[in-house]
Amino acid sequence: MSIRPHDSWIVGLLAVLAAATPAPASLAAGVDLHDYNLLRAGMNEAEVLYRLGPRDHETVFYDRDYINKKIWYYIPDGHYSSAWITTIHFDGNGRVTKLERTRARR
Repeated sequence: MSIRPHDSWIVGLLAVLAAATPAPASLAAGVDLHDYNLLRAGMNEAEVLYRLGPRDHETVFYDRDYINKKIWYYIPDGHYSSAWITTIHFDGNGRVTKLERTRARR
């Protein structure tokens, strides 16, 4: 499979995301309110990954051969000053449909 000229922006985006993605030792430890306020419905998975880094957990809902929706969870690790669990819902096309923030129990 070759890359068509009009698809080269995807390769650039993936390169930027690979460079910006934190190493496993610095996985998500919760999302502060400033970063949460940058999220919007309609954003794609790459935009969310770029702004927040890798998720702590993912739930995927399948319907036969394709993905119906995904839910990403960002969970505080106990050292984070704000104990909020951030939940991001994506549709089958990888676009944000719903954002939630709930206080984590201590």
